[in-house]
Amino acid sequence: MFFIYLPMQKLETTSMSVSEIEALLKSKEDYKIALRLFSILSIAKGESSRKAQELLLLSHNQICIWVKRFNEFGLEGLYDKPKTGRKPKITNDQLDWLKNLILNESPTKYGFNTETWTAPLLVKVVEKHCNIVYSDDMIYVLLKKKMGLTHKKGKGFYAEEKPELREKFVEDLKKTL
Repeated sequence: MFFIYLPMQKLETTSMSVSEIEALLKSKEDYKIALRLFSILSIAKGESSRKAQELLLLSHNQICIWVKRFNEFGLEGLYDKPKTGRKPKITNDQLDWLKNLILNESPTKYGFNTETWTAPLLVKVVEKHCNIVYSDDMIYVLLKKKMGLTHKKGKGFYAEEKPELREKFVEDLKKTL
């Protein structure tokens, strides 16, 4: 009986890079807790924190922090603490008002010559009605993160489309020049 040994094919991943896979793992809360718990297990089995650091791709300081938090608080200590930061300038009631404004009202009702809400227009309306000064960028952040809305390019209102509005537009334009 003869055996032919063929060289083993090296397994490779081609759909994602190592850094993309690591980022995906780090974004999953369950994975983070399991990794932290595994570092605790390694220490409990007598491994050095340096060895656990190499194996788990965590820093020595991170492992020390997780062991300390586990000793003090148990499993609950391995969860991330709530993130703190500056309190928002705008209240939830004002956010509800702004969302309703964007979804149900026209900028023309507020004296603008367009049918589409833009960040600069929203900045002006928020400043006037809420006494809060925001940048255009912050308005986009509020739209996306706080209200679940996204912006898209819209059609503008052009007075030149209709003959009767064209004459009014020309008259208004002459007054500004």
